[in-house]
Amino acid sequence: MSSLSSSARSKKSALMSTLPLAGIVPKEETNAIQFIRDNPEYDGRGITIGIMDTGIDPGAIGLQHTSCYNKNNDPQQTKLVDTIDCSGSGDVLLSELPVNATWNEDHWEVTGLTGRTLKFNPQWNVEPLPGSTSSSTGEVQVRLGMKSAYELFPKRLVTRVKQHRKLLFDEKQRSHALLLRKQLQDWSLKNNNIKTATTEQIKIKEDLEARLEFLEPKTTVEGDHPCNDPGPVYDCVVFYDGQNYRAAIDVNEDGDLSCAKALADYHKFKEFDQFSTVDMYNYAVNIYDDASILSIVCDASPHGSHVAGIASAYHGDDPHHNLNGVAPGANIVSLKIGDTRLGSMETGTSLVRGLMEAIRLKCDVINLSYGEAAALSNSGRFNELAMEAVQRYGIVFVSSAGNNGPALTTVGAPGGTCSSVLSIGAYVSPAMMEAGYSMIIKNPKWASSADDDDSDKGEGSGAVITAEQQQGDSSGVDIGSSSVMQDSLTGSTYTWSSVGPASDGAQGVDVCAPGGAITCVPNWTLQKKQLMNGTSMSSPHAAGCVALLLSACKIRGIPCNPNRIRRALQNTARKMDNLTNLQQGHGMIQVDKAWEYLLAHKDDPYENVNFETCVDNRPGQPRGIYLRQPEEVAAKQVFSINVNPKFGNDDDVDLETQQRRVEFEMNVALETTAPEWVKVPDVLVLMHNGRSFKVEVDPTNLPPGLHTAHINGYDVSTTTGSDERGGAIFSVPVTVLVPLEQSNNINLGKLAFKPSEVKRYFLNVPTGATWMDVSIRDARSQSVDKDASPRLVVLHCLQLLPHSPYRDNEKERMLNLLPGQMSVTSVPVHGGVMCELAIARYWSAVGLTVVEVVVDFRGVTPVKSQLQMFAGGGGTSVRIESSLKDENVSPTASLNKWLTPIRPKAPGLISALGERDVWPTGNKKIYQLLLTYELDQPEAGSFVPRIPSLQGYLYESAYESQLVMIFDSNKKLIGVADAFRQEEIKAPKGKITLRVQVRHDQPEMLTKLKDQAIWIERKLSKEITLSAYASHEAMMIGSTTFKKRALQKGTSLVAFFAEPASDKLPKGIKCGDVLAGSVSYESSEGNLPGSGKKPGGYSIRYVAGPPVESKDEGKGKEPEVPDERSEAEKLEEAVLKLKVDHLQKLSGDDKEDAKFETLCEAIQKEHPNHIPLLIVIMNHQDQERWRSKRLKRIVEACDDLISKINQSDLVQYYGVTGYFDKEDGKACKERKAMDEKKEALIEALARKARAVSDLERENNDKEVEDLGTTFEQSLVDLKKWVDVESSNKYAVLTLEKERRLGRSGLVLKLITKLLEKDGEDTKGGICPFSKAELLNRRAEVLETMGYSHLAQNDKMW
Repeated sequence: MSSLSSSARSKKSALMSTLPLAGIVPKEETNAIQFIRDNPEYDGRGITIGIMDTGIDPGAIGLQHTSCYNKNNDPQQTKLVDTIDCSGSGDVLLSELPVNATWNEDHWEVTGLTGRTLKFNPQWNVEPLPGSTSSSTGEVQVRLGMKSAYELFPKRLVTRVKQHRKLLFDEKQRSHALLLRKQLQDWSLKNNNIKTATTEQIKIKEDLEARLEFLEPKTTVEGDHPCNDPGPVYDCVVFYDGQNYRAAIDVNEDGDLSCAKALADYHKFKEFDQFSTVDMYNYAVNIYDDASILSIVCDASPHGSHVAGIASAYHGDDPHHNLNGVAPGANIVSLKIGDTRLGSMETGTSLVRGLMEAIRLKCDVINLSYGEAAALSNSGRFNELAMEAVQRYGIVFVSSAGNNGPALTTVGAPGGTCSSVLSIGAYVSPAMMEAGYSMIIKNPKWASSADDDDSDKGEGSGAVITAEQQQGDSSGVDIGSSSVMQDSLTGSTYTWSSVGPASDGAQGVDVCAPGGAITCVPNWTLQKKQLMNGTSMSSPHAAGCVALLLSACKIRGIPCNPNRIRRALQNTARKMDNLTNLQQGHGMIQVDKAWEYLLAHKDDPYENVNFETCVDNRPGQPRGIYLRQPEEVAAKQVFSINVNPKFGNDDDVDLETQQRRVEFEMNVALETTAPEWVKVPDVLVLMHNGRSFKVEVDPTNLPPGLHTAHINGYDVSTTTGSDERGGAIFSVPVTVLVPLEQSNNINLGKLAFKPSEVKRYFLNVPTGATWMDVSIRDARSQSVDKDASPRLVVLHCLQLLPHSPYRDNEKERMLNLLPGQMSVTSVPVHGGVMCELAIARYWSAVGLTVVEVVVDFRGVTPVKSQLQMFAGGGGTSVRIESSLKDENVSPTASLNKWLTPIRPKAPGLISALGERDVWPTGNKKIYQLLLTYELDQPEAGSFVPRIPSLQGYLYESAYESQLVMIFDSNKKLIGVADAFRQEEIKAPKGKITLRVQVRHDQPEMLTKLKDQAIWIERKLSKEITLSAYASHEAMMIGSTTFKKRALQKGTSLVAFFAEPASDKLPKGIKCGDVLAGSVSYESSEGNLPGSGKKPGGYSIRYVAGPPVESKDEGKGKEPEVPDERSEAEKLEEAVLKLKVDHLQKLSGDDKEDAKFETLCEAIQKEHPNHIPLLIVIMNHQDQERWRSKRLKRIVEACDDLISKINQSDLVQYYGVTGYFDKEDGKACKERKAMDEKKEALIEALARKARAVSDLERENNDKEVEDLGTTFEQSLVDLKKWVDVESSNKYAVLTLEKERRLGRSGLVLKLITKLLEKDGEDTKGGICPFSKAELLNRRAEVLETMGYSHLAQNDKMW
């Protein structure tokens, strides 16, 4: 096909130029695109952006080169200058001791950890490892490792690779199954009457059926069954080429490395490779700690590459700059903090390592598009380190505000909570809606025009959310008219973009940037670009804007540090009328205006100063004034604001810095944006070490709603005219929430919403309320509006409690309402605590949106919010009362979780970590505490490890991090948990090991946790229902349980809960274990809307006591026969027993074999017929450590024992039924002696059969002939005394018999059955099997059957 003609190309270009493509990677909103057009050289070049995210694909489109590419020979033209896995999820622990590779003709080779022979590329230069002892000629030392692909691949990629591998696997399975069905059909034709088939013919059929069932299991198989896909398992080898360590990975799983890439640390040569064309997954490597750790660096999700694309992608031929990132000239460093093992969740370890690497690599900007709800703002170890990275090392730290709006105080940590971090809200513009979301944009009717006024829009008496709006006024819109349908979508923050202030009153959101884009994603997604939105996208846009400004400053030689950049962005951001300052912060970033600000203040030395502010007369010294509770806004208050100028770090004591501190004096003009209710003094004379001033806040005359203000401080010396000032040097936010009048029932009426509008109502929750029912009805009339399409409305209710993250006290629902449809949401509440009720029209919802809202408070209040029972404590009681209205009560309680505390096996070990874990200031080492716990898992099941003192805290945690790694009995990693891990760990039966790592730079902090107990939480297989009673007497006698009754307003009653019966407790429960569940008091019956009770109920716990002794009636003691032996005979027997016991002890020591033989010979000479002695001798020879060399001696020992037992006497004794008189002492004694002889005979026959089998397999005809027997004959002799097939103690003999008969299917069936209990059934037998041994045997059988695909899976498990 011919290419397009020039005319066609011109038409295509003309068409493209008319399309609204500016919103694909939006840059017009921040004027970033115009800034580059006006200043082409200020495009981020010379600036390095550290992307702390899920990792970046080095092969992703747009991330190959900077804008300097092909313009000159700038060495910085490679976009991705380094890529580092800070999470450790790609770590491969290499062999502790080097392994010798050998020279074979023209290449080196070594046996990898998977068992494959790894043949090196002949072109590689392989030298001895540094510091290693010299190897012999033809040998060189390397280090080996192994890694499962599914530990590296993101879950989405694992799913795709599994699907592909399953197609290939199923094809092989079908071909084998087809052959087996044909063989079964032939068998049926040949044996048409099964009743006449011989035993051997039946066995042939059973073998074929066993093979088919193995290929096509009737039930779903789990775990390490070969029909399950373990995924690719890669051998890794690290060697030294004389200058650099290099790593090669056997991505083809065939051992052939002749064409493999040997990669060095990425930053040295910018090399990366791909695992396969199936996955299209790129990776790089780094090698640490003298080649003891290989880090395979690959991304955990598309998120990181997309973020990097927004910040800095460069697509070359893009004349309109629609596709490029914000700063296409900037370099990128990938700092992977998303742990693949945790589904890309960040960890404390990865965050701190990310900061360390950003400092080491001299990043100018950090972008962190991550965050979590925090219990405390501006606190914790990460906050301290982030502050140091910013103020000491001059890195501008940008982070997402969070995606948890629309309610107030939903900003996440660290973006919205840490003073050192710029928090970015997410904005969506009409251009983005058109290009990114392909939406229909109508002519705006309500669209607001943004202006550049620096004042706080909608603050003070003119708050955006007015008292009239609080009461449901629709701003003059006729909600009954279809003309309202003419409204159009306008620019706004996304509905879900988190909103300030922070919980301590700080701004929360600093500025806004576009929060969506279509840009690059990793190649493994099989697409080059993707639409994503979130504050995760607005943050890298802001980081790109910062890179533009830093680039311009560097080129122009203008001084710049994070404090200058922050002020430039905040003081020049564009305010948007339709948004509160808590949504937009200071407004939309304006790069050009910020650049003008930097130019104007380039000579101002105090722009470098960090002015810290706090309210120093309030507990915790919050950073802002935040009046939220009803009592707080009921009276005028006076606050003391402390302003403290910080010159560098406190430990900077050079003469210049100290002189600046001494000489600093600034006259600060103070202003408030709401003078009607916030009063401040006119001036503050500020010196180093800080000063405070008083602020009077009088909210008593403010109407219900949200009211915000700022107290701004201006350097008088920067005043340019009588009224014009420079930008504020500091700003203290003031937020006041005035609630509606308290009522048990609140009708908000009909509410009409403008596009993207959020209406906020602050509810004074009555004391005694425990939940509220929020009824929302779509108030449109379909007959009038002729519109049956649904409207997307967001309901978000939130209360703030001290030291509790907002996520623990919120309820959010997305309601897609049809005309006339009602939805009722029951929301748990805390009485006496203000609750925000935010209702929003979703940002993309088009058309008339009108709803009716009614709030109804309900409540049955327990005097004890948490109930606890102890075993034997007589149950528990609780008084419940109703303060709001009459309620029906019917207490119910149940236990559904089982928690077991465990202590570490030994006190934890504290040690310094390696080269990746050294904080740069003072080269401070990070230490780790390792704690090891063991758990016996009686059956396969799930559990969650809990560490209440550490979990639930991340950014605000006092410790750097904690990580829990869970291993099964075969040391296979089966799960990982960290600060927020809530998913259950699926664990097999057997011993489970939990390894907990806690990190900190102060060993004494770790010492506190050396004996830390953890809890293992399991779900009960069956919920335990607790009976409720109306009186203590009824509970004790177990009479009629509590019946539903009415609880009148202002009254109370008592309910009693009996402890669970012992037979209802889970098997294996121990003293001190806890059963947890919930209790509810309300009766949910009736026709009232909502759930009828508090969602989630209240907590109830039962502490278990000592286990109940099992009722064992006993069999009675056997009658004793008087011992008529002489004392000399008793002594002789005791001495003989002592000798045999000592001989048994010697048998267990490899070094005492010679002593064993000498003593054995002496004892046997005196007591040749002593059965216990002969058993010890037989077992000694049949030990696995040397049995292969002593097979003939084993047979001889067995024969010796067999010859000493009169088998005829045994046959005669046991007779037909083996009956004996259990009341006769002599009969009991005789029976015991005969049983011991029989057991010894059976064991000797079994061990002999196994030894004979092994001799025959060695094909030593002479030795076999000398034995005078065969395996088959030995097995026949054994079967006379025991049913071999029915006992797994003799499984090794059954397997050998079926193998010799060629019945591999029955061999597989037995091995698989033994694996169900990991070989435990063979313990105590003649050949105990471990799980690993059974897996190896099964793999061998599968290979001999031609099922190599299954054998490969088995080996990898």
